[in-house]
Amino acid sequence: MKKIKILILLLIPAAYSFGQQMLPTEKQVNTFLHSRTYFVYDNNIFGMYNTAIEEAANKHWKITDFDFINKDEFKKKIKVPTASMVVETESHFEGQEELGVFTSLSLILGKPGGNINTVPDIITVPMAYNDVDYDNYYYKLGLALLFMQNHVQWLKNNPHVEDKVLINHYKNSKKSTKGKTLWLLKNEMAEDVNTIDKIKQVYDGDVKFVTKEDIKDAVDNKNEDVIILHLVAPSRNIKGNVVTKMILGAADADIYYFDFHRIKGKKKPNKFLKSDFEAINKI
Repeated sequence: MKKIKILILLLIPAAYSFGQQMLPTEKQVNTFLHSRTYFVYDNNIFGMYNTAIEEAANKHWKITDFDFINKDEFKKKIKVPTASMVVETESHFEGQEELGVFTSLSLILGKPGGNINTVPDIITVPMAYNDVDYDNYYYKLGLALLFMQNHVQWLKNNPHVEDKVLINHYKNSKKSTKGKTLWLLKNEMAEDVNTIDKIKQVYDGDVKFVTKEDIKDAVDNKNEDVIILHLVAPSRNIKGNVVTKMILGAADADIYYFDFHRIKGKKKPNKFLKSDFEAINKI
């Protein structure tokens, strides 16, 4: 399933270079808030997505009433203007597919005669490059749903804003990690920061290497002492591809850090960098 749109939270310079409207209108936001949200199952009944999204929605979706539907039902609901849907999509930058194709989670509104490429998009959250195995992001579905709801509340509280205001909002949404423990996956770290000792040389805060299940549990249990890295990176060091980095609160998906870089071989690999820790240390 393709959704050819500019991703809201990815590659800020590219977003500036297009004239496309990224924000939903105030009316669309209000329509969503009064809608029933349908979480769309994957057709692969033997996969893990259906179980994972059902569990995440039941634990974390509070903003609207919701239900679960299959892809055949989705084809009907997408044409209903009072229905909203959360669905897995594939996304890339218009005219720049060479920068990568992403598996994303999209919150959309129905539209008479609409399809996945034309219906209003409330928010699309990139979860992973599409060359990355599903188990590298399914454990973060609950965090993504929390983030989506935060985004909608921000839109509700900030009507009539321009796209650039939204971009600046996320770019500038950084706050101190003091008093929090940053939970990380070791395989997401660059070589010069892949041990606690190496990290301690550039970062003063508490750090802990954990498992994916640990992260899921922290989100499910709303652990206020934990912050989590959401890294969107290709599985290989493909020069020019973009790595997006967000650090979010496990309990509420509040943003502590947001940045990105283009891959430049070993100098800037498809990992969280030493320079990221140095930047966080200065906040």
